[in-house]
Amino acid sequence: MSTDEETTAAAASVGDEDYVDMKFTRELRKATKDVHNLTDVLINAKFAIALSDDEVWYDGLLAFYEIYKFFETHLPERLLPKELYRTEAFERDFAYFYGAKWKDSYEPRPAVVKYLAHLEEVTAKNELLLFAYAYQMYMALMSGGQMLQKKRMIARRLWIFPKGKEEEQKQAEEDAAKATEKAAAAAASGDGVIDEDDLQARPMPAQVTICPPGCEATFFPEKINVLKSKLRRVFNSQYGAFDDDLRAAFIEESRNVFRLNMEVVRTVKGVNRANLRKLAMAAIFISSIYLAIKLVIK
Repeated sequence: MSTDEETTAAAASVGDEDYVDMKFTRELRKATKDVHNLTDVLINAKFAIALSDDEVWYDGLLAFYEIYKFFETHLPERLLPKELYRTEAFERDFAYFYGAKWKDSYEPRPAVVKYLAHLEEVTAKNELLLFAYAYQMYMALMSGGQMLQKKRMIARRLWIFPKGKEEEQKQAEEDAAKATEKAAAAAASGDGVIDEDDLQARPMPAQVTICPPGCEATFFPEKINVLKSKLRRVFNSQYGAFDDDLRAAFIEESRNVFRLNMEVVRTVKGVNRANLRKLAMAAIFISSIYLAIKLVIK
């Protein structure tokens, strides 16, 4: 018996309801690793400093709003459980930041229109190929999306710690700042790949567990590990039954997710302005410290 078979048998024997066989997940991850890493580099390079800026954050959500909406209006519940739906949460966040009439001046950007046109073509071929996109996108929202939101909330002091936990608050802010610096340095060196194990090792909760106004898009009331397991089971049940041709097509569309996402990410507005403003503030702070030290020495 192979190691994978032994693990599956052992889990089944103890009736572990949280266990999900990762064989197909690892296969898909290996097949998409190169384009996934390129996306991570782009996101780190573009957002490492700017994500705490509201304009950047909400324009990023707005850029992907139509994509999630498409999944939720075109995939049956057997492929996309309703507890994962994000459309209404996105819309409440937009109403909070842009105002109740945000739709009056909204229209999808060209990169999104192109993305949606491709999703229409994919859906016409086989809805299971559309699921390739949904699987990657919802997993991203429940993984990297959680980390990005937590870093943003801590940087903006939206992540409120209980009274008497000031040291914990301070430590979390320092950890978030170090993580941002690390991501910026990695992006600058061209080695901006985020390691999932490293993300889990950071001293922050694995899930956004609070929901201040305007932060609903990444907030899931249910436990993230339960939702991920549920989506992985759907993936396993479908992917495991594919013939070779459908499996190859599914992998190719899974790679296209990252290619199309990169085009959309490049359209997010306000990043350069936010980065320059933060760098200017850092320069002013450092200059002030320098001048203060000089005055003390004198």
